[in-house]
Amino acid sequence: MKKGILLLFIVIAFAACTSTNIYTRLKCHICLAQTDGVLLLPLPWDAGFSKLSPGEQAYLELQVLDILREKGFTKVELYDRLEHELFSAGITEPNDPEQRAKVNSSLGYPYFLGITLGDTRNSEEWDYRTEQELYEMNPPAPDMEISATIRVALIETSTGNIVSDNAIITKISEWGTRDKDGGVNFWNFGSVSQAIRKATSKGIANMVKECGC
Repeated sequence: MKKGILLLFIVIAFAACTSTNIYTRLKCHICLAQTDGVLLLPLPWDAGFSKLSPGEQAYLELQVLDILREKGFTKVELYDRLEHELFSAGITEPNDPEQRAKVNSSLGYPYFLGITLGDTRNSEEWDYRTEQELYEMNPPAPDMEISATIRVALIETSTGNIVSDNAIITKISEWGTRDKDGGVNFWNFGSVSQAIRKATSKGIANMVKECGC
């Protein structure tokens, strides 16, 4: 029972200490229909995602596809999963303008979805300040913030133009509990991967809303 209460307390504290801000780099200027094909570019193509394990990268890719499908999109897929179709259409280099245009004309995917990982910050799980330290130190609480910055961009395959571009920053802050001696235990049970997943979820949802018809 006590373990269950502690777990619930941690979950509530984690939710309360997590914040996400979205910064528009380019406001969406197209009408993205749920029937439009969206092809997710593989996360390992971005060097920033080397901070995650292959398993974490694959999980995040599935998360993105699941979010889009839950939003009603009927034609979304990971680029790597269309290897046979891409090869059959003569597409081996997506950066080549003529080959990239075939992604739409031959395969019916008018958009690439690109996600890149920027700055991240990790932290220790626990720190402690005595009552005296809380009085003397400025700021009194230790800096234990965890954060991740991602970029979500929607790209036209026919032209290579970016039609929607946002930076998303998720921060997970520490929280404290005072003890009987007046000191405070500071905790942060978050992780960089959690911050990335949260930022990705918020970023995809925002793109869908912003580009909605």
